[in-house]
Amino acid sequence: MANSFNSDFFESWFGISIFNDNNKYQPRFINEWRNSFDPYSSRIWGQKTAVWVDTEDAYKHYIEIPELRIVVDKRASMMASNIPLLFDANGERIENHWFIDLINKPNPTQSWADVIYSLSVNDALWSSAFAYCPKRSFGIRNLMLPLPSDKMKIKLSGKKLKQMDADGLINGFEFCYDEDIESLTFDDVIYLATTDGINIVNPSSRIESLKYPLSNIKAQYHKRNVLLENIGAIGILSAKNSDMGGAIPMTAEEKKEIQSSWYRRSKDEILITESDVTWNAMSYPTKDLMLFEELNADKIAIIDAYGLNSYLFSNEKGSTFTNVKEGVRMAYQDTIIPETQQMYDSIAQQIGLKDEGITLIADFSHIPSLQSDENLKAQSMKIKAEAIEKIIQAGVALNEEEIREISGLNDLLG
Repeated sequence: MANSFNSDFFESWFGISIFNDNNKYQPRFINEWRNSFDPYSSRIWGQKTAVWVDTEDAYKHYIEIPELRIVVDKRASMMASNIPLLFDANGERIENHWFIDLINKPNPTQSWADVIYSLSVNDALWSSAFAYCPKRSFGIRNLMLPLPSDKMKIKLSGKKLKQMDADGLINGFEFCYDEDIESLTFDDVIYLATTDGINIVNPSSRIESLKYPLSNIKAQYHKRNVLLENIGAIGILSAKNSDMGGAIPMTAEEKKEIQSSWYRRSKDEILITESDVTWNAMSYPTKDLMLFEELNADKIAIIDAYGLNSYLFSNEKGSTFTNVKEGVRMAYQDTIIPETQQMYDSIAQQIGLKDEGITLIADFSHIPSLQSDENLKAQSMKIKAEAIEKIIQAGVALNEEEIREISGLNDLLG
């Protein structure tokens, strides 16, 4: 007997876990009961529970949290530092093509590097990036304009697994800006997504997994500001006067005079009194709060989430020239180069370059920290070329494919 299959359950499960149909995030409320009393509740009971940032406000956190923006901007600038190159099916570089014109002038206000920078920032914040790139006559495109991912909505076809092509999964897009909504066709938009391993469309953002370190960074900045602006030194001024009978307490007038002077003074003014008093600190030493250690740990979590290296950024310890150079090289090799090439592969696929047998390559060989590796590659290519020449001189006939395989050109062009 054939096994029955609950397609409704399958469709509903995959609709959530793979396609993430629901473009509008559900509102989240943290400490809903407590917040209904704010700003008075914390004055009555104090803050007793953890407070987490709302990960839906990715752009707000990008603007307000320097540690996040520094990492996102660094990744974007490194990805944008490549030189885009076109190669045909024979591995020959293409110098004249409509896409070269698009690279030279993608839109009226941005360079190609600016476009890649914008796409990288959007990808970092939402794991999705969009660009308006309308198809003209004969498949030519002469405009590429990055769009803010948080203003875009994907209109799914609802056919899901029954479709093999992307345009079968996606009917189109909506650009929602202020109160205006503009419908865009599938062919006129480049859609880039960094998969989370589950969702094919609308993947979860990296910001979701950074909720705790981002929250802690904001909390420790708040704590430091409160300490600097409001609290200052906390302690007790006690009388030192004594006689044969023991300590002599302050009079009510002396206490009132010291307290009045304390309240009136600015935080940088010194308290002056004729009374003989001693200071007994009651506050916890700021250094023992380990605020800077917490900040550093949270910053490293952000750096790791984006696949970079801590030596690319300011460090109090261990930032030698060798470490920094190696950190830059590792970041390019492990993250920047493969992620940029993945972006270019997707762009080439969506605008039809691959249909023409054209490969779009992100070239980083001009980066100084990668020069040593390029020298080794050049030396290796020279050795292989000499080996091919000796084989031919020995009378062995090699076809074009065999030469490409021996020289490693196939690996170079993917």
